[in-house]
Amino acid sequence: MTFPSPQMPAAYGAAKPAKLSWVTVPLIIQMVLGALSVILLPFLIPFFNVLLNAASLDPTVQSDPATSPETLKVVFAVLNASIWIVEIFTIGMLVLYFFAFRAVQQGKSWGRVVAIIVFILALFNFPFGTALGIFGLIGAFDTEVTAYCNR
Repeated sequence: MTFPSPQMPAAYGAAKPAKLSWVTVPLIIQMVLGALSVILLPFLIPFFNVLLNAASLDPTVQSDPATSPETLKVVFAVLNASIWIVEIFTIGMLVLYFFAFRAVQQGKSWGRVVAIIVFILALFNFPFGTALGIFGLIGAFDTEVTAYCNR
C-alpha cells in the first residue's frame, strides 16, 4: 500500500492547478470579512438604541405624532429584527463560502459553479468585492482549474 505524497492530492493523482489559489484565496478573504461582519453587526443594536433614546428626548420630536416615542420604539424593534435577519443570512453565506471553498479544493464541479456565482455577486460590492470577484472569476474560468474541477 502506498501513501500519496504531500505535493500530490490523493484524488485521481492529479496535481492542483496553479490558478486554483485565485479561486480559494478570494473565498477565504470573503469568509474572513463575513466573520468580521457576524462579530460586529450585533454592536449596532446598542448604537441604534442610544440614537433612538436621544431622539425621543428631543422636544421637537416629541411634539410630532409621526415621531412619538411609541413610533420610535416600533422603529427600534424593526431595526433590531432586521439586524438579526441579516446576521442569520450572513452566517448562512459563510457556510456556503466554506463548503464552496472545500469543494473547489477537492476538485468538485459544483464548488466551482457556486464560487462563480459568489464572485459574480461580489462584483457589486465595490471596491474590495469587485477586486475579489474579478480575481476569482479569472481563476474559476482558467482552463486548468476548469479541467481540475470537471474530472
